[in-house]
Amino acid sequence: MHETAQHSAVSDALTALALGPLGASAAAALENARARLADARTHARGDSAVAAQLAAMLQSQGSSANDLRVRAWTLGATLASASPATADVPVLATAVTIGEAIGASEAEMAQAAAVGIEAAARVLAAVDSAEFRARWNVASAIGVLGAALAAARLYRLDAARARHALGVAATQAAGLAHNVSHAMGALETGKAAADAIEAALIAKHGFTSAPASIDGRRGFAALMAYRFDANSIVEGVGTRWVSVG
Repeated sequence: MHETAQHSAVSDALTALALGPLGASAAAALENARARLADARTHARGDSAVAAQLAAMLQSQGSSANDLRVRAWTLGATLASASPATADVPVLATAVTIGEAIGASEAEMAQAAAVGIEAAARVLAAVDSAEFRARWNVASAIGVLGAALAAARLYRLDAARARHALGVAATQAAGLAHNVSHAMGALETGKAAADAIEAALIAKHGFTSAPASIDGRRGFAALMAYRFDANSIVEGVGTRWVSVG
């Protein structure tokens, strides 16, 4: 019988990035995150037919407009509708939604966004291929992982719970490439932000996941990717910022 791995250098590296102090090497990443958050807020104040329809549908099913998942989902859909969506979108929607809800400072929100964007960039580099992009909505499938780590930082999860949040998010990674040019693509991308918040809250309240959620035998890469380069994730993490390289 296959025994689940009890350790993952990949999960450890991503968790350390998400929770650790950000030194001088992070300056450009933090500046990029601040600018992206400001832009996200600008778009959030605009009109989005997709987000309006989504919010109405969710509320008709009993969801409150103040529910964090609803707010993150609709903000993510708004951002994804405004321009071609990238894996940064769920991270930004998550950082804004949680940050405003808990009264986080601008610096804390920028730090969370920076580590989430970097984590997403590193995971994408590890799995990126024409085959992957032909099948999956990169913004949602990759973005949920970075967004979960941004949420873990804002919620001040410890390392064990942050790893579990990443694992829960990995089980929800989804979104089809076929939908990207349609409204459904924006809904998928927004849902990644909602799922990331849910993953962090699930982990915060004691639920667990497999440690090797990205690189394990039955993890994210094994099930969804056509190549996997763990070194793209672990090498220079926290000191070399590939998202702004």
